Amino acid sequence: MSIIGYRAARPVIAAIAHAMLIAVALCWTAPAAAQAEGADPVPLADHHMHIQSPLISAWLGEMQKAMPTVFDGISDDLYATRSGADAVRELDRAGIPKGVLLSMGYMFGFPAVPLEPEERARRMRAENRFNVDAALASHDRLVAFVGINPFQPNALDELGYWSRQPGAWGVKLHLGNSGFDPGNRAQVRKLGAFVAAANRAHMPLVIHLRGAAPFTVANIATFIDKVLSRAGDLPVQIAHGGGYGGIDQPTLDALDLYGKAIARKAPGTKNLVLDLSAVAQFDPSKAPIKDPSETRSFDEMRAAYVAGMRKIGLDRFVLASDWPALEPPAEYFAIERTALPVTDAEWRQLCGNLAPYLRAGWVSGSRAR
Repeated sequence: MSIIGYRAARPVIAAIAHAMLIAVALCWTAPAAAQAEGADPVPLADHHMHIQSPLISAWLGEMQKAMPTVFDGISDDLYATRSGADAVRELDRAGIPKGVLLSMGYMFGFPAVPLEPEERARRMRAENRFNVDAALASHDRLVAFVGINPFQPNALDELGYWSRQPGAWGVKLHLGNSGFDPGNRAQVRKLGAFVAAANRAHMPLVIHLRGAAPFTVANIATFIDKVLSRAGDLPVQIAHGGGYGGIDQPTLDALDLYGKAIARKAPGTKNLVLDLSAVAQFDPSKAPIKDPSETRSFDEMRAAYVAGMRKIGLDRFVLASDWPALEPPAEYFAIERTALPVTDAEWRQLCGNLAPYLRAGWVSGSRAR
């Protein structure tokens, strides 16, 4: 299944389009039994999945009308409503015990298609409720992160509300969709304040950082020093291995900077992990727009990325499919086992890794009450 951010033909739209999350799962007996003795291990959790209510489907239709060329070549599955039951069904097919639902409620703050503030807040709340209710109905198979645009007026109200609601484990920030520019000091301050508020509310974060703004070493360092530092010991998961899918030099630069921050025990890195959604499977050399100065093959880029993982420590990486962006989890992880150049022992370790918010002993804001 195609995804706009991976196929966009325009560099400035590429990150925002993935930001739309297009065509856009710990112990349960049946999935565990599905792993026959001697079979390849499967992940304990899929750390990056998406469902969507009819509200999102209709909103994507409005976006398509406003920006038709962005949607060229995208599957009609983009507009299909997906439920929590659909997510559990895919987890069962893959033999995966648990899935993390990342709400797309932040999309109603997408600046290119404006809404009145009251209507934006209403739709964001409704989409987040759709995800949280799906998790509550899943008999502990799913956990839900609500989606918030941290630059909208309702951001702190939405954070506060969900920190008190059963079933809400954390917050998904899609900073590409939200128009974040690390070079904008006012935005950096506002985002840092939101991250600090999430820390106080005990609401873990999943953050997609890369967007249309320049993804430079200086800008990544600004995010680490001025924003991530405000998270304290809060679990933070960086999506797409530090980039926005695939591997290019800026993604490798970001990986290196996260590794250096972890090594020096920088503030905000105690419970920092990176998810590997869409990192090893999307070959940037096949995109319509590519870096003409890049001469390495994708195999070489994947090897460089895995070398960076080993330098940081594989315990800092969690498996994730970004379902339904590419393939369903069963097929996705079968491909990833081959595409990611790790040893059998390293793959077993990755399959057993859980983000801190899924480990025994962690209590999110809503579960603390």
